[in-house]
Amino acid sequence: MIPVPRKKEIGAMRIGVVVFIAALTLTACVHLDINKTISALNRIQPGDSQEAVFESLGPPDIRNDISDQRFVAFYQTKAGDGSGEPVTAELCTPIAFENGTVVAVGGDIAERWTREENERLRQAAIAENERQQAEMAEAAARRAKAARREKIEALENEVKPVPASNAALNLKLYRQLLALDPDNSRYQKKVALYEERLTQQKKAQQERAIRSANAKRRQAWEQAREGRNARLRQYTGNGIAEMAVHDMGNGMLYVWVKNVSRQIITTHPDHFTLLDRDNNKVTGEFSESLDSVLEPGSISHGKIEYNREIEPKELIFQNRESGRISKSFQ
Repeated sequence: MIPVPRKKEIGAMRIGVVVFIAALTLTACVHLDINKTISALNRIQPGDSQEAVFESLGPPDIRNDISDQRFVAFYQTKAGDGSGEPVTAELCTPIAFENGTVVAVGGDIAERWTREENERLRQAAIAENERQQAEMAEAAARRAKAARREKIEALENEVKPVPASNAALNLKLYRQLLALDPDNSRYQKKVALYEERLTQQKKAQQERAIRSANAKRRQAWEQAREGRNARLRQYTGNGIAEMAVHDMGNGMLYVWVKNVSRQIITTHPDHFTLLDRDNNKVTGEFSESLDSVLEPGSISHGKIEYNREIEPKELIFQNRESGRISKSFQ
């Protein structure tokens, strides 16, 4: 005896049949849409506009925007394993758009475009950084230029009242101005002028210092003359000849040479040598009376004149008969 299905079993069977039929219908619809897409894709060519493609195919199943000018549209051209499976790029055919125009159909160039876009963005970032650095450098240069102008103005105001006789301060300030504006011909001339003037002033100061030192030394020399003469006027020698000297001042000496031997000796201006404090030979005028032939016990005497600025260090008398004798002024 064949069992009769109950009402619940009959209802379940009806639902299963409906689902099966719906699945078949859905699958058939998917395949129908894919076929339409493939057919439409076959008519797409590089150079077609984005509007024409979208009008023919509709909006893409997947869209990959690379940049403002580039994107890749994916249209499903393969069916998945199941009806509920999401559409993936592997199930699609890509169409590459650049500036609103098709540049490629099939073959996904998104990866290459992504690399290019990343490199473009990297270069753009570098360029932007360089632009910012240049902008900052330009701003810094403007600030430095403004600061330099302010410094120049301040120095100009500072140097203006300085008298020309103050070469040192003028030179200092104009050197600072020239450092701030190296091509300024006026500053160049001012620096050269005050360098020369300062050199002359230093030279004059040195000369004044030398003259002052010489004057003081000369004053001390003159003040010591009396004591010096007390020593110089005493006869000293070598047993053949003896010499005494009197410092008369103003570049004049009076000299005595005495023959203390038992033989005849001679004196002559050429036998006298006067040395200054630096051991240089002094040129002077000698009295003719110093040209003598001296008997034993006799004396030759006379005057020696020389530049009054010279301080004598030593007077030497020397010849073959009497040998060498001297008087020190130190």
